[in-house]
Amino acid sequence: MLKFAVWFFGILFFSCPVYAENFIAKVNRNPVPLGETFVLTLQYDGNPGQAEPDLSPLNKDFTVYSVGREQQHSNINGKTSRIYRWNVVMSPKVSGSAHIPSISFRNLSSRPITVKVASDAGTGNVPRFSIGREVNTQKPLVQEQMIYTLVLKTTEEIQGSLPQFADGGNDWIVKQLDEPTVASEIENGLEVRKIEIRYAMFPQKSGKLSVPELRFNGYYIDKSKRRSDPFGSAFNAFMDDSFISGFGATPGLSRINLAAQPLEVDVQPIPAVNNGYWWLPSSQVEISSDWEKSVPSFKAGEAVNRKITLTAAGVADSQLPKLAFKEVDGLKQYPEKPEVSSIATEDGIVSSMVVNVVYIPERGGAMTVPEVVVPWYNVKTQQMEKAVLPAVQIQVEGSTSAAVSPVEKKQNIAENATVVDNADIVPIDKPLPLKVIAAFVTLAFAAGLGIGWLVLRSRCMANIQPTSETAQEELPQKNIKSAFRSGDLKDIRNQILIWARNIYPDAVILNLDDVSELFGSSQLSSALKQLGSALYSGKKDAFDSHRLEEIILSLSAAKKSSKEDAPLLPKLYK
Repeated sequence: MLKFAVWFFGILFFSCPVYAENFIAKVNRNPVPLGETFVLTLQYDGNPGQAEPDLSPLNKDFTVYSVGREQQHSNINGKTSRIYRWNVVMSPKVSGSAHIPSISFRNLSSRPITVKVASDAGTGNVPRFSIGREVNTQKPLVQEQMIYTLVLKTTEEIQGSLPQFADGGNDWIVKQLDEPTVASEIENGLEVRKIEIRYAMFPQKSGKLSVPELRFNGYYIDKSKRRSDPFGSAFNAFMDDSFISGFGATPGLSRINLAAQPLEVDVQPIPAVNNGYWWLPSSQVEISSDWEKSVPSFKAGEAVNRKITLTAAGVADSQLPKLAFKEVDGLKQYPEKPEVSSIATEDGIVSSMVVNVVYIPERGGAMTVPEVVVPWYNVKTQQMEKAVLPAVQIQVEGSTSAAVSPVEKKQNIAENATVVDNADIVPIDKPLPLKVIAAFVTLAFAAGLGIGWLVLRSRCMANIQPTSETAQEELPQKNIKSAFRSGDLKDIRNQILIWARNIYPDAVILNLDDVSELFGSSQLSSALKQLGSALYSGKKDAFDSHRLEEIILSLSAAKKSSKEDAPLLPKLYK
């Protein structure tokens, strides 16, 4: 029995595969040209199962792009072996020497490797790739525009996405100025392509700040790989490299990674000469305006629109100030929410702000639309300046006294009315003549008959359903009446637009001005202007809603009458 057990376990031992655990690291090339990638292979002799090596120590000196996994089985003289490999594609972040630390896996560790990062001289002592950066000032003011220029030189054909800045937190606002420019120059008799990309950068705080690292990740066309691929020409005849790379293959392409190192600048604080004004560092600031009409006409109680535009060069749109409007007795000013935008030019960012302002004079006579002043700091002269929109003298039509609302008029009439005391009224005791009494009785009887006939007629008419066209015409009028009863000015405006669109279905009606133009009624136009002024000022008392309602109902009746007078049948032409 003992011999059988020894024999059984001996066969079982020698028939099972024997793994001699081993974990090694190796690279596919050393030295590595600056900016180019290489492959670190981690090999484990054994069965790793689901375990993975810890690659986090590589992030210090290298950028890891991809990790591939492969396995290999072999059986030699009855002995089975397994080999697992992790292929790590990466590029060095530093020049000179880059150290691959020991990588741990299970209870094993690989040996460290030192990679020499060479500045590839290429041909004629000209490097195949180089990257540099420069700024137009080392001491910008806080929130002042600083121009950052990235310069990429290469003797190869490269492709890739636009470079990306590392995260700079909230210290910078960065905007790309224009498309990359490509030019050719000769260095040591060799043609070199020079690629420049410019950025506008705005530091958001003063002190020592670091401009973030700017990285370019792309590919270059490796002509040696193309020559070594016997099937390259056959594939290239039918598809380009971008198509093949979508499936993980990159025939003729080699990865390249270049980084413009961080740059420290000394950001200066806001100078004392700013004197507490809104901080607006710029090379040029302009302010202009356009009235709704070239020669605006001012009338008491009516609104006039004006568009004010502020433009600042070398300023981020978020830095533009809020315009201040001085108060003027008898003139209401209502600035709307500004529209802000920015564009990129050769000299940097130009930001603009457009504000629509509504002016409503409260009385007639001479008035002054106040000037608009924007203080700003000239970064060229290092002095404070002011952009000024001059004051405008206007003559307002209407009474020189303040406009009185309809409600106030009614109150005044009520206050000035003569009060009659009931005690002064003497009753008449003289009896009425018999003829007069008989006439009253006759009239009352006739009125009763008339009322009864009207009640019966209304009940009959109630059973008759109006046509869809009649209902469609009456619905907007009902809604308008309801809006006027509620007193909601916005609802009144919206219902008037719906009413006008119902009457003129083919017209484009967007605002109250379109309604005035379509109907051509001076009374309607005047009443709608009062409505617009009340909407902006928020003063319902300055708007005679009863008058506007009567005008609209009158126009509706006129339009309905014109439809009814139209012939039902077309004329016969002989």
